[in-house]
Amino acid sequence: MSLPAVLLLAVTLTSACARGDRSESAPPAQIAALDQRAQGPSPASTPLAGRAMRITVETAILVDAFEPAMQRLRTAVDEHGGYVSEARVHGGPHRSASLEARVPSAKVGAFRAAVASVGEVVDDAEKAEDVTEQRADIGARLRNARAQEKRLLDLLSDRTGSLADVVAVEKQLGSVRETIEQIEAQERLLEGQIAYATVKMSITARGAEQTLGAGGKIARAASEGIENAGVVAVKTAVLAVSVGPTLLLLAAFFGAFFGALYYALRAIVRRQRRTAASFRPPFQAGPMHAYPSGAPPVQGAQPYSIAAPPAQGAQPSPEPTSPPPAQGPRGDGEIGPG
Repeated sequence: MSLPAVLLLAVTLTSACARGDRSESAPPAQIAALDQRAQGPSPASTPLAGRAMRITVETAILVDAFEPAMQRLRTAVDEHGGYVSEARVHGGPHRSASLEARVPSAKVGAFRAAVASVGEVVDDAEKAEDVTEQRADIGARLRNARAQEKRLLDLLSDRTGSLADVVAVEKQLGSVRETIEQIEAQERLLEGQIAYATVKMSITARGAEQTLGAGGKIARAASEGIENAGVVAVKTAVLAVSVGPTLLLLAAFFGAFFGALYYALRAIVRRQRRTAASFRPPFQAGPMHAYPSGAPPVQGAQPYSIAAPPAQGAQPSPEPTSPPPAQGPRGDGEIGPG
């Protein structure tokens, strides 16, 4: 057998003996733990054991008696270490309510069983959101911010820089501390959502809807309509009172502005009209023809003239007569009519 093979065999035997000695000297509990680890994870140790879960439960139940059921639910919340974060009761003939409770995540199963014992569960839903990565991210950001804060504090403690450097470091330190506070608030919120599950419950009295006839449904609808109209009227009045002075101020401002603009434009238009009228040339009549048609009159017709109407009291002027025909020469030397 070669020398390397002998050395390898010796090391193996030595390690086996050492493990045997440790096993004999170890307590039984540790030996059991080692055996369990060697056998692999047990069915009880699921991969979700180390995960951070945000649980939300929504359930709706029908109850026979409304008030006793509400009291039993509140008592169940207190008994399981939770608290009611929101409650709303709807009155009228149709009694119903909605409760939102925060219950420790470890007791959600027992609390849901207590809710089921109060009445008939008609709707039930559960949502588990894995926020392990979100928690790790917040933790990493918080550690980095605190490390940066420590470095800035070390720079301030040295006091080796100038006053401007110290002021800049203090300003940066304030920004880092603000970031740390924001991250810590996110961490507290997330840890609260992980530690306490949110349970939303809707409670309805059994038979309340069936006992309502057509008239009851109409009356309930009318009552709800009147109530909604009152809410709208109140909100409108509040809005008018809060916004009214501002709207009046804006209306007065824009009214004065547009009024001044209107009068300024009107003055400019009038000034332009007066300027155009002052530079207008005088009226010049065009050439007039003796005859309206512009053509000479037919031979033997009376000439056409436009005469102004006679003044009142004056005698009309006699119409012009044609001149006597000219006397042409006769054969006997006398001038006779041509």
